[in-house]
Amino acid sequence: MHAIATLSNAEVRPLPLRPLEAPCVAPPTTIPKLLIIDDDPTLLHAFQLRLRDYYVDLLAAYHGMHGIWLATTKSPDLIVTDQRMPQGQGDYVMQCLKQRSETASIPVMILTGLRDKDLANRLLRLGAVKVLQKPIAFQALVAEASRYIRFLRRE
Repeated sequence: MHAIATLSNAEVRPLPLRPLEAPCVAPPTTIPKLLIIDDDPTLLHAFQLRLRDYYVDLLAAYHGMHGIWLATTKSPDLIVTDQRMPQGQGDYVMQCLKQRSETASIPVMILTGLRDKDLANRLLRLGAVKVLQKPIAFQALVAEASRYIRFLRRE
């Protein structure tokens, strides 16, 4: 069952010690690919800075069509996309990805600043695994993403 998550900074609790916090002695044999699609360069840069301590191949797209192209050519393990952005909003990106055999099985999480339950329900029906409200704390996003990819800390 898919769920709609609304997280405020006040509701964010420290993550339990799990693979996210465990140091990795040797690089993993496979490094997960995370595609972030958002037109806010500050947000993308923040993800790059926060994830540099983990074995994660971060792919960044600044608009929907770029994200569709990266998803098709790079085969990420998880996609996190904004809903409102130029050249392909999140729902359009999701529809395109779910119609392509090579991207249909990739889990997609949607970030939105809109407080619209009808939109969230529509996104879940289209195939989103989670709809998250902006602003979202980094730890909360990583906690949700860790359901689909494994975060191992670099030494």
